[in-house]
Amino acid sequence: MRAKNTKEKGTIEYLVYPDGDQFVGVCLTFDIVEEGKDPTQLMESIKEAAKLHLEIVQREDMSDDLLNRFAPEEYWDLYFDALKEEGDEDISSFFQRNPYTMVVSACTP
Repeated sequence: MRAKNTKEKGTIEYLVYPDGDQFVGVCLTFDIVEEGKDPTQLMESIKEAAKLHLEIVQREDMSDDLLNRFAPEEYWDLYFDALKEEGDEDISSFFQRNPYTMVVSACTP
């Protein structure tokens, strides 16, 4: 059972794993998927896509459902397998779990 994300706070989970001669990057929380050759650049790219998604939902006051659009279970299975392997020196996947809070900026005339 996953906690429900809101515009005010939540958690975004990411996974990058090898797939043939490329890597797949997944934002598990928002169901965003990308492919690339460099896993580090791919992680940064998928994080940027998720950040933009979150910012738009917050700024446009869109439905919180858009912050709980989870990736298919097959990706979550890979994520939980990677969590189990975390201490393993030969881990081929990597992941991140980042909490967020809404940033409110004040504008002066």
